Amino acid sequence: MPRRGCSLPDSLPTSRSRSGGLTDARPYAAVVAATSTFEWVVLTMGDRPGELERAVRSLAACDGVEVLVVANGAPAEALPELPNVRSIILADNVGIPAGRHAGMEATQSAIVGFLDDDATIEGDLSLVMHAFEENSDLGAVSLRIVDEDDTTNPRHVPRVGGVDPEVGGSVANFLGGACAIRREAYDDVGGYFVDLFYGHEEIELSWRLADAGWQVNYLTDVVVRHPRTDISRHEHGWRLTGRNRVWIARRTLPWPVATVHVAVWLMLGLVRAPRSCRRAYLAGWWSGWTTTWPSGVRRHPIRWSTVWRLTRLGRPPIV
Repeated sequence: MPRRGCSLPDSLPTSRSRSGGLTDARPYAAVVAATSTFEWVVLTMGDRPGELERAVRSLAACDGVEVLVVANGAPAEALPELPNVRSIILADNVGIPAGRHAGMEATQSAIVGFLDDDATIEGDLSLVMHAFEENSDLGAVSLRIVDEDDTTNPRHVPRVGGVDPEVGGSVANFLGGACAIRREAYDDVGGYFVDLFYGHEEIELSWRLADAGWQVNYLTDVVVRHPRTDISRHEHGWRLTGRNRVWIARRTLPWPVATVHVAVWLMLGLVRAPRSCRRAYLAGWWSGWTTTWPSGVRRHPIRWSTVWRLTRLGRPPIV
């Protein structure tokens, strides 16, 4: 069976220095040139073996792609045995942001893709690499997600209100289970806020990427098929969602913006949560004020110019 048109471009993504200027050093260029690969990370708890195998096969079918499966507290026997697929085993479930961070640390390519273990990918992955090649300030690419009905859930569109799911362009944030990230940008801002465990880690990372001058694009020509799901499928999902709304504001937003953000999301969360989950959401929101993240990472608010930039991109950091 012929492979999809997933070959990678001959040239490499351009790197940039912390000051924003171009540099010929390109710290990850030698690695990419030597391997000619585009590495993808699939994070799994090992509880969806059939879906996991389909996810891995959809990536492995592409030329120049290597797949790393991160077993997040899953046993080795839960992982598919396929050619060109590596795996690392984390003894415990460390959460989504820490699991993806482990995947980033275990890869070497200049651009790293991330795919959920119950998703499949369709399209020409060279388009993703070309996007980074053409824009040296591009830090992350968010891919279009469609469900089993060929529609895009509004919460999977990186724009307020989920408008224009088929229209690409510059956006303020990305979806972590259907994206690609420039390693240099990731390292530049310190990577994921791993203490979050589940929920809003990409929003917070996007704020820091924007504050450091990196851009995020929404690429609709590459499609990720992912079943329609609800936050309730994750144990403690609504509680962590409430807590993390407060934590990301406390860590990364100026206090006037943070105050509005948590107030808005107290109301929105209670409206959106199923009746049976509202108490958990409220308890999580409150714990966001009464607890602090264990890693001790310092509060570092984004600049007001970044708040304005995010607002102009259609996603002010209050919603």
